[in-house]
Amino acid sequence: FAQAIREFQHAIELNPNYATAHQQYGNIGLIDLGRFDDAIAEGNRAAELDPLSLVINADVGANYYYARRYDEAIAQLRKTLEMDPGYYYAYITLGEALEMKGAGDTAIAEYQKARALNDDPSVLGLLAHAYAASGTKTEALKILDQLKALSKQRYVAAYSFTLVYLGLGDKEEALHWLEQSYQDRAGGDIEGIRVDPFLDSLRGDPRFEALAEKVIPAAQFGNKATLKQ
Repeated sequence: FAQAIREFQHAIELNPNYATAHQQYGNIGLIDLGRFDDAIAEGNRAAELDPLSLVINADVGANYYYARRYDEAIAQLRKTLEMDPGYYYAYITLGEALEMKGAGDTAIAEYQKARALNDDPSVLGLLAHAYAASGTKTEALKILDQLKALSKQRYVAAYSFTLVYLGLGDKEEALHWLEQSYQDRAGGDIEGIRVDPFLDSLRGDPRFEALAEKVIPAAQFGNKATLKQ
């Protein structure tokens, strides 16, 4: 992460008006280190530089989501979907923010919209989590069977199984699949281990904390010294 941070900083030094550099510095670098205010500032700067970019606008919403500023995330993601109602990624993050707000039924509706636009199995993991968390475990178990069958035909991220088992309240299986995600080097799924709201119920578990330490050492998390060049 320290090297990535330096590269992002160097890119911004070379071209301070390069929107994507600000976007990714915030959403990939700073967020995972728990530097929420800095990440949000970088995302907002990216949106100022490229206000019509869907991914930049959606990532602004994602930054708010990881910072647990769910109302702002929801507003930003709905704004993004007004720009393009067919933007799959925004439906996913909107669903996540709604679920964390306790609006499970509305979250399910947003996940279903994402699923209609893209057959990425990751949406199924989110749907299963939302169903289980809302008390509809039979639907979650059906999706779990669907994911198992799909995994024999195509890649299904281990993190998707983590989400299902978390929704079902099976922490042992959730940890098993999270560890598998680490073994698979599934960067996009595991790099946010210290900030992912879905993983909050695992925090404090020795296995989880040991895994988190492998991904981002506690000494680096939220530490401004990590950001120095």
